[in-house]
Amino acid sequence: MRRVVILMLVVALAGCGWHLRGSAPGAASLDGMAVVVDTRVGEGQLVREVRRALGAAGADVRDGGDGPRLVLEDEITDRQRLVVGSRDRPDEYELRYRVRWSIRDAEGDTVAGPDTFEQLRTYRRDPGQVLGGESREAALLEELRRDIAFLLTERVQATLGE
Repeated sequence: MRRVVILMLVVALAGCGWHLRGSAPGAASLDGMAVVVDTRVGEGQLVREVRRALGAAGADVRDGGDGPRLVLEDEITDRQRLVVGSRDRPDEYELRYRVRWSIRDAEGDTVAGPDTFEQLRTYRRDPGQVLGGESREAALLEELRRDIAFLLTERVQATLGE
C-alpha cells in the first residue's frame, strides 16, 4: 500500500510539471556548445553566475573568440520604499533587478533580443537593525541574480540548443 501511495505521489508531481528551482526538464541541450559571454557590465557577480549556469547546462563557456554570444548589455538595480511606518521611516522595500541582453550567432547577427529580464522582491526592513537589513538586501540581490542567470540560460538553450 505504501509503495502505491509513493508511486502515485511521484506520478502526480511529474505530471503537474513541478521541478526543483534551477532545473529545466526537457530543455534543449547545450552539451559541448561553445558560448561566449560578452559583457558590457563588467566582470561582476552577474557574469560569474551566468557563466556558472551556462556551464551547468553543458555549455563550453568562453570569455572571447568565435561562436555564438550572450551579450549582457546593462544591469540595473533599484530599491523603492513601499510602506512608510509611523515615524516616517521606511518599513517595506521593493528591490528590482533588470538585465538587458541579446544573443548573437557566430556571424554576429542578432538572433534574440535585445530584451530585458526583470525580477523583483519585496522585503521588510527594521530601522533599528541596520546591518540586518543590509545583509537581507544583499541576499535578495544574490537570489535575483541567480534567477536572471537561470532565465538567460533557458533563453540561450531555446535559441541555440539542439
